[in-house]
Amino acid sequence: MTTTPLDELTDELLRLAPGLDREQAAALLRKAYRAGLADGRHETAEGREHTGW
Repeated sequence: MTTTPLDELTDELLRLAPGLDREQAAALLRKAYRAGLADGRHETAEGREHTGW
């Protein structure tokens, strides 16, 4: 079985916060990913507004 980046990061998070279960850890990572993606898109859009793209 091939591990995904989500699997690897979930394992790492579980080592740091052993009180979480695997589903909670994966959900937190997905939430953080979506927030970062949205923030990056917002910054890209703002950059285009300010640089004349």
